[in-house]
Amino acid sequence: MNPKPIITDAPSLPQAEQTANPSSPPLSTKRLSGLRLAAVAGVLLWLAHPSASLWPLAWVALAPLVVGITRATRFRQALWRGYLFGCVFLGLTWYWTGLTIAAWTHSAVGWVAWLLLTMILAWFYGLWGAGSWWLLQRTTGQWRIVAPAALWVVMEWARTVGSLTMPWAQLSYSQYRFLPLLQIADTTGAYGISFLVMLVNAALAYRWMHRKEEGSGQGLWAAGILTLFVCLYGAARLGFHDSGRPLPIAAMQGNFKSNDARESREQEFRTFMELTRQAEVMSPPPALYVWGESSSPGDALTDQRTYDFLRSLAVQAHAPLLIGSRVIELHSKLGNHWAIESNASVFFPPDSGKYARYNKQQLVPFGEFIPFRALLPASLKETFEIPAGDVTPGTETTILRFTDRAAGPVALGPFICYESMYPAYASSMTREGANLLVTQSNDDWFHSEAAMEQHLAAVVLRGIECRRDVVRSTTTGITCFIDSKGSITARAPLNATAILKRTALLRDGTTPYVRFGDWFVLACAAMVVLSVHKSRRKHWSEGERKPRSTRCLREFWREPGSYAELRTGTVGSRKIHRPG
Repeated sequence: MNPKPIITDAPSLPQAEQTANPSSPPLSTKRLSGLRLAAVAGVLLWLAHPSASLWPLAWVALAPLVVGITRATRFRQALWRGYLFGCVFLGLTWYWTGLTIAAWTHSAVGWVAWLLLTMILAWFYGLWGAGSWWLLQRTTGQWRIVAPAALWVVMEWARTVGSLTMPWAQLSYSQYRFLPLLQIADTTGAYGISFLVMLVNAALAYRWMHRKEEGSGQGLWAAGILTLFVCLYGAARLGFHDSGRPLPIAAMQGNFKSNDARESREQEFRTFMELTRQAEVMSPPPALYVWGESSSPGDALTDQRTYDFLRSLAVQAHAPLLIGSRVIELHSKLGNHWAIESNASVFFPPDSGKYARYNKQQLVPFGEFIPFRALLPASLKETFEIPAGDVTPGTETTILRFTDRAAGPVALGPFICYESMYPAYASSMTREGANLLVTQSNDDWFHSEAAMEQHLAAVVLRGIECRRDVVRSTTTGITCFIDSKGSITARAPLNATAILKRTALLRDGTTPYVRFGDWFVLACAAMVVLSVHKSRRKHWSEGERKPRSTRCLREFWREPGSYAELRTGTVGSRKIHRPG
């Protein structure tokens, strides 16, 4: 039985010596410096995303954060630095969530939700900071560059798991205009791009912190060469001609406002008729009409007038109609009555065939459902005008199929609005046979052009991951066409009534990412484990004693110092004596 170590105070330096030694600043100064670095990194990464879109900044923005994490002397110190970074970055990037929810609830609860959302989801970055610090204490050499980048990928993937997550502004989305880099997404998904950007940042941080050591720049050279090879692959891929069957499509932007009083139904019906007639005379005429999310004048399925109108519109246009609609279905059983509301994409064929629909599966927290609604007091619901019910999520992938006389079989893979932030929906549609991706959105809720551009960035990555053309139709913008290489080939003006007609290509085949899914995330998780295993084996082979991890972590949380100090028997200004 090993007796507990006895910790005694070691003699401290005289006050004059502490003041005269500039290499040992007080702990409070170190903490402040680390927090400043985290805040600066948050601001820089925010500038790399739209609306500033200074995307080259992303390649250096996170280096200050890595330096701050590396300099931390305790587990919780690294945790708080990562958390502060997350609060600054997310708070600035999605400030519009306050505007959106305030308009939806007609109250100031939107800004409360913005603050809570930021404070909760910033913990992903806090945990990454703490995890990276833990890894940096246990790794050596170039693993100290690879491990934080690999852990970053795992963290970004974790942000997509569950109904309460919000994977907005992932690191890769900042690069959506840098097409040569993006092409690797057909193999690794967007996570491969995030890994490269973070790898360069970690290599820069390592080079800075070890700038007086010979060979400290090798990791930066390696990261740069790897990025160069990825860009060369992308340049070659951009020069490759992708074949496909052409299909003329009209993306309709009705300019329907969400937060203001909607136009009269009569006016909305007239808008539908006028835009459809204008599109019909185009040459060649559209083989498919796509309207935005929730753009239907009424319930497209249960409101008889709206249903008859949309069916007749498809027949008159001699082409299918895809429209976003809220669908409310009434149910009753044993005297109980209830309604189920869905956010649906409804497909009307140009003949008398039966309609088809896809129900949105990934709902927006605080937007389409209220988390923990049952726990909210009635007075709070009344004060903030919280809607009485939630939207019901869909449960399955639905491919919308029809046959065009010229193009042949068409298989539409719809995903609605917020689902574009989750790679799994577009890839599952492609895996099920979709040869064209269609996304419908209502971005008027944002009250922010920056948010619209941030949303578009994710859609660009979805097209490259699946190597499918993407048709994006919105109520007010950004309506656009994106080819399979991520190039935005056409876009409609914001906040205007518009028809955007282009020819999309129907493509077959699957990419490695569609076939194997998030294999790169698993590879990054394996790299994290391998980095620790390799470094520990090296230490033990040199005669070091295997650490007692639980005791070390407990002492780390309580006392300043480093992992190496614990293994050598010192913690800060104290010494650990192990009797016997």
